[in-house]
Amino acid sequence: MKKRLSFVLLAGSLILSLTGCKNAIPEMSEENMDLVTEYAAGLLLKYDANYQPMLLDDEKIVAEEEARQKVLEEAERRAALEAEKAAKKEKEQSERENGGSGEGQEEVPAGPVNIAQFLELEQVSVSCNGIEFKDTYPDSGDDLFFALNASPGCRLAIVHLTLTNTGGSDANIDIFNKEPRFKLSVNGGEYHNTMTTLLENDFSVYAGTLAPGQTVDTVLVADIKEEECSQASEAGLSIRYNGETVKTPVYFQ
Repeated sequence: MKKRLSFVLLAGSLILSLTGCKNAIPEMSEENMDLVTEYAAGLLLKYDANYQPMLLDDEKIVAEEEARQKVLEEAERRAALEAEKAAKKEKEQSERENGGSGEGQEEVPAGPVNIAQFLELEQVSVSCNGIEFKDTYPDSGDDLFFALNASPGCRLAIVHLTLTNTGGSDANIDIFNKEPRFKLSVNGGEYHNTMTTLLENDFSVYAGTLAPGQTVDTVLVADIKEEECSQASEAGLSIRYNGETVKTPVYFQ
């Protein structure tokens, strides 16, 4: 600070010495004198090797940018961790739904499940009446307006489920709004999602009213690779509803 003050005083003395010669330098106003003094002081400070300026605005900007970058990097790190956790959770859930093998091979459930009770269907029973394999479904009918075709190299696996009103009054059935999920495994292979179709008797989205004692044949359809369907001897149906999953065997016709 003392050195800077001496620079300013030196600059002032230079200006005074210059203004003392009226023939060389024209007479200046007080304002001009202040400007020249300020310029001279800055010039002296510029060439002083020992002078260290205060933190410049550019340096502040750099510091702030570095801090902001650190915040962004931390946010990205945490986002990556959250994504990893979500992927791990999804994988574990998928393995639980598929029996926990993690290799796509499933065991057929040992015993049947009360599907109606699991799906909370009142005064209604659900019986599984076998599975069949077709290239097209349905393949006949005078009022046929919609049909499913198997994908190349696949066959349609059709699981027949019969709904029966076991009560003494009309039974209103609305499986559609329950939003269950169904998967089918054949010959111990991986579980495949069943198809959501426009069939009137699609069990996964069935909605209707049954009179006492009335029955209706419904189906679940899955597109299964042909090699899995070849010489099929066993099948299993996975049902997920209200956060829980059960598996039940499907018997062949």
